[in-house]
Amino acid sequence: VNYDNFETLPGAYAFRLYRNYDGSGSKFGDVSVSAASGDQSQLAIYAAQRSSDSALTLVIINKTGGTLTGDVSLAGFTPAGNTAQVFRYSAANLNAIVQQANQPVTPSSFSASFPANSMTLVVIPGASAFNSGVYLPVVSKSSAISCPG
Repeated sequence: VNYDNFETLPGAYAFRLYRNYDGSGSKFGDVSVSAASGDQSQLAIYAAQRSSDSALTLVIINKTGGTLTGDVSLAGFTPAGNTAQVFRYSAANLNAIVQQANQPVTPSSFSASFPANSMTLVVIPGASAFNSGVYLPVVSKSSAISCPG
């Protein structure tokens, strides 16, 4: 490990996913949202809402050596529109956080696959002004990820 180049280590990309995921200063939300997973040891989820634009931001980490699929329930949160932005750090490119194709979302949920040993940031625009209420994203591999209010 070359500790002279910390910015190229995977841990640096983990911090970037929260603090500057797009290279233009975009950040994970500033108001913590309770999040839970059916199996946090395999498919973990962390969530926060951005007070500046009401977007719900989810970081979903696949800690396994295989692709996992999950359903995300958005109960208690109303998306603006029908797509979310997706950014990912994975073995597909160990030198960058890569923007993926937009993720289709419904007013209540979306389904997605998460590659092995990956970190995925999902940015879902909020339909209304910032709400300091609590949402509860829940993730279950091959099952459900939810955000009930």
